[in-house]
Amino acid sequence: MIEITTPEQLEQLKIQIETQLKWGTSEQWGNYDFEKLNEAIAEKTGVSLSVSTLKRIFGKVQYASKPSLSTLNALAQFLGCSDWRDFTAKNAQDANAPELEAVPIVEPKKRNYYILVFIILGLISLSILGFLGLSRKSQYAADDFVFHSQTMLTEAVPNSVVFDFDASNAADQDSVFICQTWDVRRKIQVNKNDKYHSAIYYYPGFFRAKLMVGGQIIKEHDIQINTNGWLGLIEADWGVPPLYFKPTEIVKADRVEVDQHLLDQYQLKMSPELLKVRLYNQKDIKGIMSNNFTFETEVKNMYAQGNNICQKVEVLLQAKDDVLIVPIVHKACIGDIFLAAFGYFVESKKADLSGFGTDPKTWTNLKIVCKNGLMKFHLNHRQVYAVQIPHKATEIVGLQYRFSGGGAVRNTWLEGKSGRIRF
Repeated sequence: MIEITTPEQLEQLKIQIETQLKWGTSEQWGNYDFEKLNEAIAEKTGVSLSVSTLKRIFGKVQYASKPSLSTLNALAQFLGCSDWRDFTAKNAQDANAPELEAVPIVEPKKRNYYILVFIILGLISLSILGFLGLSRKSQYAADDFVFHSQTMLTEAVPNSVVFDFDASNAADQDSVFICQTWDVRRKIQVNKNDKYHSAIYYYPGFFRAKLMVGGQIIKEHDIQINTNGWLGLIEADWGVPPLYFKPTEIVKADRVEVDQHLLDQYQLKMSPELLKVRLYNQKDIKGIMSNNFTFETEVKNMYAQGNNICQKVEVLLQAKDDVLIVPIVHKACIGDIFLAAFGYFVESKKADLSGFGTDPKTWTNLKIVCKNGLMKFHLNHRQVYAVQIPHKATEIVGLQYRFSGGGAVRNTWLEGKSGRIRF
């Protein structure tokens, strides 16, 4: 079995994947990026690596064990190599390089001349390296830059945002970027002498936009893209507008749903790939904090045929620059799920998450009670998990539901010190 002998091999693997994807540094990737990477690897290699596995590879989750050979082979193939052995061979230090020829003996006068030349070249090299090193240090003051934005619509998507900025004080050797969100594929290089940059947001949510010079974040501010009540859509590939449903098509008297009848109306097919149905309700919620709240909802996966045996549902509570993701899945599929709770992350391969297994094609009740950061999860009125969340408390600002295939939601409410909100 091939083993990783040095951390440099894994680091080289990550760097080459970052370079190929052109999404920016993986340090700023979020869950959405790793979902897209999972899809890209599966499309190219036929191997599906879980989001949690990819997060371990890129150091987003602490994990003591080494990656398996099958995982390494898939990542190497994604980079165009035949397998992990091929990758390590192509990126190994040239240990078998021929020995250097012996340096001839130099007469004393000539030796002094060569020594002087080497000293001069060494000083020049050190000067160049010192200049390059200084150019990459944090050398900018936020007050020397301007970074604002204006959202075109009060709510609803798609929505355009116009950024006005002044980065003229950036050094010529440092690139200037506007990063619209944690999603670094929206990290766009701009000319430091320009004043405006516009972008389209196809999905609602809470985003922390950043002005970056070189590797330094100079300024950042929050952008919230709200929905006008409930929004339903079919997620599309990156850069392609999703399919939006009309509110009258999804909002019923006692539920919000995307059912088979609606999918048939749009001539949408569940094969060969399952449709990614998303339901959102994003709005200005004030005073309900991520460390003290009660949330309850009922969900149902509307499609249980073909390749949707797991009938996966994910319930998300979005806070300001933070997120809670709760899985609900068929009992047979609890072996490959994860739970993310405002800085806490665990996967079923390392913990017992079997309590989140149920029969998703029937109504499932999910209740979350969080007091002073201790979060307890109840499924169908039975406590199934508990965790102390590590992140600092922040305001909850929206809901999102992810369904493989059609889905439905009802009886949803969120309560905190500021009161109760029904959705």
